[in-house]
Amino acid sequence: MLDMTRDKEAGAGAAQAAKPNVIRHYVLATHDLKAVSSQLQDFLQVDQGFRHDMSAALGFTNEMMMIGQTMVEIIQPVAPDHRVHAWLAERGGDGGFMIVLQTFDAEAFRARTTAEKLRLARDMQFRGQDMIQLDYKRFGTRFETYQYSLPDGWWGDPVGRSYAKSKVAAEIVGAEVAVENPREIATQIGGLFQSPVKGDTVTFVDKQVRFVDAKPPWRGLVALDLKALARKRRGDHRVICGVDWRLV
Repeated sequence: MLDMTRDKEAGAGAAQAAKPNVIRHYVLATHDLKAVSSQLQDFLQVDQGFRHDMSAALGFTNEMMMIGQTMVEIIQPVAPDHRVHAWLAERGGDGGFMIVLQTFDAEAFRARTTAEKLRLARDMQFRGQDMIQLDYKRFGTRFETYQYSLPDGWWGDPVGRSYAKSKVAAEIVGAEVAVENPREIATQIGGLFQSPVKGDTVTFVDKQVRFVDAKPPWRGLVALDLKALARKRRGDHRVICGVDWRLV
């Protein structure tokens, strides 16, 4: 009986590990959250999201929106020594700050980063979840992973809250990250996240991340592709918070 139990546990663990890493949300950083939110509301024809003052606990305020099944988070640093201030100064203004993924095996992901001898910007427990963050200076933007168990814990509570729907975009389907040596970085990201790579593009289930040549200050998360609800809107785009929002 013990052997059978162990076999079942091993099988469950293998199934968990086999689940692909998925992109759950994108983070924008700005010194003016209200202005960025207003521009997004206008372009995406979506109501204001949920705002939170987390200055006491985390040193920033934020707003969470949802496009399709994907979260969009706008953060504004409040604490004088918050690291986002330094990043905004380094970039020279607003920008795409982070791509956040769900992993189903943080231990295996951590082992792959160790095998690659990578420096991790973060490796910690955050609100009861395994959180690992890659160094943006290597990868262009911060790729951050959580071993969450949906729908119970995801940041922004996409299941429990009623988010407004965009009238022009059905879903975020792609992103561009500007970085030096884009093909090399694409290959490495694909290996770390066990995701398919074709040239400069990594596919995460229903979303793609394309790596393009950095042209400072356009480095990092520089564009998002959104599936347009109406054919006539395809090709429309607007730069908001240093990110080119493109309807495709």
